[in-house]
Amino acid sequence: MNSLPMDLRRRIVEAYERKEGTYFELAQRFGVGEATVYRLLKLKRERGNVRPDGPTGVTEEELPAFVQLVNEFPEATLDQLREAWVSRTRRQLSRSSIVRALCRAGITRKRANARRNDGPTRKTG
Repeated sequence: MNSLPMDLRRRIVEAYERKEGTYFELAQRFGVGEATVYRLLKLKRERGNVRPDGPTGVTEEELPAFVQLVNEFPEATLDQLREAWVSRTRRQLSRSSIVRALCRAGITRKRANARRNDGPTRKTG
């Protein structure tokens, strides 16, 4: 739903408020899903507007600050990096967003609990 232009979001809500149709009819008219109409109206009720939420991951502008954070805590787990990010930016990130940001920054990390192959080997073939 974040990709819908603001103008379209407003037109959908305004049409519903003018009683121009049901969720299904408005979805058909504006070329969106019925669930999208429902979510837009819910946003309008709960927040008073239909603006999308802010960015869900690390933006390109934030990437240098994210890299600096990783450099400050090179041994941190993904959860620890997430907590540090939230502490600095007051914005939540998922573990997946952390992984994607690391990938975009070209940072590879070694697993702390990587298995070692010290056990018996199995013959194949």
